Amino acid sequence: MTAALTPRRAPLKALHLASFVGNLGDNAMHDGEYRTRAADLPFALDHRPCEVRQFIHWRERAFDAAFIAEANRADLVVIGGFSLFQLWRETTVSGTYLEATPDLFAAIRRPILFHGLGCDATRGVSPLAVERSRSFLDALLAMDHCHFSLRNDGSADLIRDHLGAAYADAMAIVPDGGLFAEPGGGRLPGLAKGSRFIAVNLAGDMPDKRYAGAGGEDLTKAFAADIAKGLNELLAADETLACVFVPHIYSDFGPIGAVLDALDDRLRRERVVVAGLAQGEHGWAPTFDLYRRAEAVVAMRYHACLASMGFGTPVFGIATHHKIAGQFAAYDLAARCHEWREGADLSPLFAELARDLADPAPVRQRFGDIRASERAVLKRYHADLAGWLAGQVEGLS
Repeated sequence: MTAALTPRRAPLKALHLASFVGNLGDNAMHDGEYRTRAADLPFALDHRPCEVRQFIHWRERAFDAAFIAEANRADLVVIGGFSLFQLWRETTVSGTYLEATPDLFAAIRRPILFHGLGCDATRGVSPLAVERSRSFLDALLAMDHCHFSLRNDGSADLIRDHLGAAYADAMAIVPDGGLFAEPGGGRLPGLAKGSRFIAVNLAGDMPDKRYAGAGGEDLTKAFAADIAKGLNELLAADETLACVFVPHIYSDFGPIGAVLDALDDRLRRERVVVAGLAQGEHGWAPTFDLYRRAEAVVAMRYHACLASMGFGTPVFGIATHHKIAGQFAAYDLAARCHEWREGADLSPLFAELARDLADPAPVRQRFGDIRASERAVLKRYHADLAGWLAGQVEGLS
């Protein structure tokens, strides 16, 4: 049982280290996390963003005394969700995404919540990264003020297989906040009010992994031809249906353009719309609202798939990244996720999509049940989290 907690008059200041101007799915994830925490925790949190790209990609900041001071001015520190564990990464002292040592976290005198972390083995598994990650976790898991959880996309299995069972078992498994995102509405230029459409999300990052043949050749055009064939047949069979391409990041326009190149000319001019891209807090909501409004979704990105499930929108995943397949498998939906590789055939996906368009009620019910079940899991986790924070933050217990 969680001890009774006395709400504070002022919200707790939560310094949140995460991605806020990267993939729009990250913003959907944060929205769902903030909403569910606000509903479940017996005290309010004021999340203050700290962009992780400043430390990793742009090199504008470092995990140094200035960061420690900033963290210690907050009431707690939230780190994630993102793929902290990148099992191929040999360039950091921690073996993880962060160039940070355990001493840094020991110097932070506030509770540190590592929340909804992912494990990425897209680029392989390095023994050096594994060794460093184990040492990093050995130190942090022994710190009472650090609390870890993994998202339920198969990351725990990767941790178990490559770091060891003890590490996987030490971290709770939680649903990703993207399942509970609630975007606002908005009109999309070129799409008439009340239009019936499918939303298609294609991923353009990591082309050397997503679209590479056995000999390293670029198969983007072959992939685009597969998608265009399915869309041509789907749209030709239903003249009331339109298609909206939904980018999450600038590189997504690459495969979108390749598919447009391969589409029937009349269809692409009369019944296809490409949504715009606005990054960050103000861009994600109108983008994700398209998944909510769509008749069905075909998606390559994790949060496009997950949010669609949360909305009850029939969604099919195209797996060129293990976490997509991992998430569908976690919900016993593996048949709705189709791997694309050299020689793959996506026609079964479009045939199943047509069946869902004709009768969406069963899958909508299935997704609704999943969302309700996962919400109950998250409520229990938040109850445990509240108890842990009560012992960490002065004035809560």
